[in-house]
Amino acid sequence: MDNRPINIMVTQAAQWYTRLHAPDCTSAEHDMFKAWLAGGREYEQAYKSVVDAASLVSEQLNSDPRLQALLSGALGESSAKKTTTSGLNFKGGRFAAAAVILFGMAVFFTFGREQMLDVSPTEYYANTDISKQRIDLSDGSIVDLDVGTKLTVVMSAKARRIELEAGRAFFEVAHDKTRPFSVSKGTTEVVALGTRFEVDIAPDQHALSVTLAEGSVAVTNSAQADAWREVLVPGQQLAIDNVLHRRQILTVNADVVTSWSTGFLVFDGTPLYKALDEVNRYAKVKVVLGDNYLAQRPISGNFLAGGNTSDFVDTLAAVLPIRTARTGANEIVLFEKYDSQNH
Repeated sequence: MDNRPINIMVTQAAQWYTRLHAPDCTSAEHDMFKAWLAGGREYEQAYKSVVDAASLVSEQLNSDPRLQALLSGALGESSAKKTTTSGLNFKGGRFAAAAVILFGMAVFFTFGREQMLDVSPTEYYANTDISKQRIDLSDGSIVDLDVGTKLTVVMSAKARRIELEAGRAFFEVAHDKTRPFSVSKGTTEVVALGTRFEVDIAPDQHALSVTLAEGSVAVTNSAQADAWREVLVPGQQLAIDNVLHRRQILTVNADVVTSWSTGFLVFDGTPLYKALDEVNRYAKVKVVLGDNYLAQRPISGNFLAGGNTSDFVDTLAAVLPIRTARTGANEIVLFEKYDSQNH
């Protein structure tokens, strides 16, 4: 999958970026930019690439006096003024925009971009199917995306960065000690060099968990009011609640937790309601509880993710005291099965 923005869009995006940062940019031009940006995801991606490039250029300028002098010259700064602007903030929008013009988009988005400023395009992935999907990253890492999972990938010469927007993903990271592999969600970041782990974001986006199957990962939170760092070993799961500002390290069977990534659902004393949540991720015909009494009933077994729902229900009925009712083309309801002599 290759979502690299085409050159003409990148050029247009660079022109818009510099124009939007000009002091005489008008509201009409802002409206025209919004119309251009609404042209499709390719336009959004092209503009994001330019913003990322400008940000990296600004960071480079802040730490490289040679580039500061070059940019000051391009902006028409006098020699005398250069001697008094050593504290100039090169992160400002005017200097970032000027830097984009000065170095040229050909530098950013052709052969020299990664060697000079380590700028790489962003790739977007979204699993809209009802089965898990596997993607192969350019570094040799493998990512399994569960149903409804969305993420972005940026591979550069210095780092491998993943932003998980929603859903659940299992990562098999190719070892590369020179390029840390990180997965982030908001202020939470998981960093690994070569390992296998899962990150699972709750549907409400307020909680997430990190489960380590192999290797080692460091999980950090960079929020100023709630900064922390945890290092996991295989078989541990870090459960994070961002609303309550709580975290807990649990001992789990990583093979069970991450079994979905193999195409199977493994349950080992799993409460029925949790098992149904897993089964229903991949099923067109959903299974729901008609009696809450059944919710905590433990079940064990291996099931094919996305397998025949009726077969799954028949297996349950063989080991649990339940009766079933088909309430529509896409729903089966489970009820407790009572002894007719006592009820």
